[in-house]
Amino acid sequence: MGKKVEPLKNIEARIHELENSIHEREQQLKERAGRFKEELQEEMSPVELIKKYPLQLSGVSLAIGFLAAKIVRAVMTPSSRKSTQPASKPKSETSELKSAMSSIGIDVLRSGKDLAFNYLKHYLDNKMKSGKSSG
Repeated sequence: MGKKVEPLKNIEARIHELENSIHEREQQLKERAGRFKEELQEEMSPVELIKKYPLQLSGVSLAIGFLAAKIVRAVMTPSSRKSTQPASKPKSETSELKSAMSSIGIDVLRSGKDLAFNYLKHYLDNKMKSGKSSG
């Protein structure tokens, strides 16, 4: 009977060692995942992206602004097909809606443009100041 107990103790000890090893690996993976997440968040933050690619992102935001303006304009201007169909809503309601939507769209585009140019100006000012102080 003593012989049967000894292999069980060895097996239980091995199981305990494996559980500890698994727990340690799990902790290591959690720490690595946490560090990776933090590094990724830092690298992909808008501020870091703008610092790395200021001109490219300015161009992209300008292109998006033009596309948004075209979309807003296309939605707000009636097409020739729509004018031949009878309108289900009174003209005054649709024209008020269109003017309100176009005003909102224009305000959003202007705000975005102002933000982009202000950030670009701030970024360039900082670049010039750091260039003067190091030179």
